[in-house]
Amino acid sequence: MLKKNKISQSLLSFIISFGLFSTIAFKVYFDRQEMHELEQKTILNSYSSDVEKAILNALQGPYLVRAAMRDYSYTQEQFETLAKQILNHSDGSQTIQLAPNGIIAYSYPLLSHESVINADLFKNKTIQDSLQKTIQTKQMQLDGPKELSQGGQGLVARLPIFKQDTLWGFSIAVLRFPEFISNIKPKLASASHRFEVWQKQDTNYRPLLANQTFDESEWLTQPIMIKNQQWVIGIKDQFILRSHTEIAVLLLFSLLLSSISCYLFFITARLREHEHNLEELVQKQTVELSEQALALKQAQSLSGVGSWHLSPDTGTRHLSAQAKVLFNSDSAEQTINAICNSIDSFYKNAFLNFINSRPNTPIELEYTIKINGEKRWFHELAEWNFKTNTLVGTVEDVSDEKHQQHELYRQANFDPMTGLANRHYTEKYITSLCPQNQYNSGLTLLCVEIKGFRQLEDIYGHNFINELQIIIANRLIEFAEHYHAFCAHIKPGCFLLLLKEAIFDEKLATFVDKLQHQVAGLIETAGTAHFYHFYIGVGYPHLQSLDAREQINTALIAMNECHSLEKTFTIYSQSLKDKLIAKSDLESDLRHALSTGKQLSMVYQPILNTKTGALVACEALVRWQHPVRGYVSPNEFIAIAEQSALINLLSRWIIAKVAEDCHRLVENNIHIRMSINLSRKQFSDAHLVKRLSQEKMTLFPADQEINLEITESALFQNTQYAISLMHKLKTAGFDLSLDDFGTGYSSLASIQQFPLDNVKIDRAFICNCVENPRDGLFLQTMSDLAHHLNLTITAEGVESSEQWQLVSDKGIDYIQGYLISMPLPIEKFIEFDPAP
Repeated sequence: MLKKNKISQSLLSFIISFGLFSTIAFKVYFDRQEMHELEQKTILNSYSSDVEKAILNALQGPYLVRAAMRDYSYTQEQFETLAKQILNHSDGSQTIQLAPNGIIAYSYPLLSHESVINADLFKNKTIQDSLQKTIQTKQMQLDGPKELSQGGQGLVARLPIFKQDTLWGFSIAVLRFPEFISNIKPKLASASHRFEVWQKQDTNYRPLLANQTFDESEWLTQPIMIKNQQWVIGIKDQFILRSHTEIAVLLLFSLLLSSISCYLFFITARLREHEHNLEELVQKQTVELSEQALALKQAQSLSGVGSWHLSPDTGTRHLSAQAKVLFNSDSAEQTINAICNSIDSFYKNAFLNFINSRPNTPIELEYTIKINGEKRWFHELAEWNFKTNTLVGTVEDVSDEKHQQHELYRQANFDPMTGLANRHYTEKYITSLCPQNQYNSGLTLLCVEIKGFRQLEDIYGHNFINELQIIIANRLIEFAEHYHAFCAHIKPGCFLLLLKEAIFDEKLATFVDKLQHQVAGLIETAGTAHFYHFYIGVGYPHLQSLDAREQINTALIAMNECHSLEKTFTIYSQSLKDKLIAKSDLESDLRHALSTGKQLSMVYQPILNTKTGALVACEALVRWQHPVRGYVSPNEFIAIAEQSALINLLSRWIIAKVAEDCHRLVENNIHIRMSINLSRKQFSDAHLVKRLSQEKMTLFPADQEINLEITESALFQNTQYAISLMHKLKTAGFDLSLDDFGTGYSSLASIQQFPLDNVKIDRAFICNCVENPRDGLFLQTMSDLAHHLNLTITAEGVESSEQWQLVSDKGIDYIQGYLISMPLPIEKFIEFDPAP
């Protein structure tokens, strides 16, 4: 019985002990299961947070690229510098790209991504849905992970960039998979844990990490949202039978107190370890949040964009550090009333509507505000956050961009020198007036050019001309204000005046006379006073069905006609345009003739010694035989050459041809002086001496005498300049003649200041010299005065033997005219015999 009791007690003791330790074992087991599940959840949460944070951090790159953009443009260097800063801590699995107009222009790093440069996203059919959703939502959209055109797989994030409401392009981040996610190492995990990341697509789960199948019964999972994609993070034990093994071990250890004690101690130690790990994790996440806040602050400072958020019905919004800088505020709290007091009254209602809205999509506003007494332009963007029930937004100072836009407008529409409207603005202004038909009295358009503007510029230089134009512009503004007229500066030396009434006949002549006297007239520039005149062209826009550009051209055509007619003003007519077209055609034909050299030719008129009849010189004359027009007068085409800047080309052709013919004369033992005419335009060329000297040295025979014939108008347009230039020509070895003397207003007494060698008397004094004693007396007087000044004298236009005899009796040195010979081609001139 006792033995039985002992056995029973022993059995009971064993049962009680076993039950106690089994109870403890099971208690420990369930605690262990709970803690293991907690551990897995903690690790899963940490890993999910790390994955989400790494993805989102990587996706900040496109936002930073967009935020740092200025004037909606990047240079290669600017982009690479910013991208390098963004990817400073990248492990190499990230790429930043920029695609203006949908075409990838920049990629950093470029290595292994060269193939995507210049790729057009809109031509890639596989991403069109994603692109359209990105543009429609104006939000970043994720695409992939999928096969990349440059090789491998990757997740592509595209952020649209809008210039106002127009798509500018995309800022893109490419994350290589699975490299990117493989580099994110789970914290606190041991070798007994297995991880997987799936992308949820409807009811399908696509593995992204280790290619493991999704089974909800085997995995502990946590979903995360990455922009427009839903991902699932999973964790499970490496060993499937872990729980069964553990209960078996616990039951076995429950038989042994020491084992149970050791196991309990081990569990306690593990619990403390997990608690410590959890504390470290909390502290680390706190530090990371602080670092993210600091990074955001630095990014805002770099881009100059501040942020704010506004709780409903508070009337106060909280400013970021950069926003405080922009508003020059010491406090992070800004009341709506306070900012309304600083905003321009024109924008107050718009700002109140903006700040009190709860928009589903981002809205924006631009307004002016006074900061420390200075007017600034601000741009704000806001969006309602439905999670926090707050209005969140950004603010940016765009004053520099506004000032730049204003400056570009000024440069495009106004002359920088005079401040007057330019031609572009004038055309817009005329267009705005004519269609409205609001001026029953009509319109009068006047184009006003400074007479001799090009010659003044050649002689006095740009500074003189600029000062002159500024003075005239100021006078014109005052004159226009009196008549309530519009004035402009449409090209160098040319101004425009638009009267809002049509004036004709005597009223127009009176107006033009006032314009000449009050705006032109005597003007002092650079310490020297000159008297200036205008050429004025007149048009009537309301009478012609032409656009504004053509209206101005009509007045310009009339103005240009003043040059040839030497009139103060000319009124436009269709005949003037037809004449200008014909003149333009002739200019084009002359240019063609100079390029081919086949239509132009040189002829030479002999010049004889009056006493001996010997051939002493000849005058080189250019002729143009047009294939359609026939013979074209030199007076006509030389004038066109001077006006169209072809005179230098024509001069070079003449010099080259005359030099060639001089060699032929020398070859035929004819050694005479060659006279070549200089036009007024050529005479004002600052490079004339250098060019003629070089041509004389390189083209003509070594001992060739060359006489340059100069008109009176060339001498007296700037006396000091002419004297200086003529001395230089004399030093270079040229003889100088005054051509057509007597046709102008000069006298021999007035020309004695010029270093001349010869005076040529115009044919007008020769043709009637035999019948008219006064002409004979003039010839005698001119001959005596010329010889007194050590000048020789030549009579042009001698056509009879009586005229030859008379000029010989008057002491004229040389004669030239049809009596001797008409101008001859070089072949016939070589054969010319001066003997009667």
